[in-house]
Amino acid sequence: MRASRVLLNSARNAKPKITYPVEMTPLFVVVGVAVASGCFFTWRHLTYDKELRLWKNANLSELDRVLDKAEKDGSK
Repeated sequence: MRASRVLLNSARNAKPKITYPVEMTPLFVVVGVAVASGCFFTWRHLTYDKELRLWKNANLSELDRVLDKAEKDGSK
């Protein structure tokens, strides 16, 4: 029984390994919200922006039209 009391007392007196000032909690919350909103808006921009071209898509490509127009203007 004596060993269990020693272990219980040591567990009761143990301090958390990571300690930080309580005043830092609002800063952590604000930084967390800023990072989360930045990730969300970046994801939304990359997935729903029609003008952003991340892969080859012939329907959204203006390059062929520009090159054809330049070719026609150059041949005149």
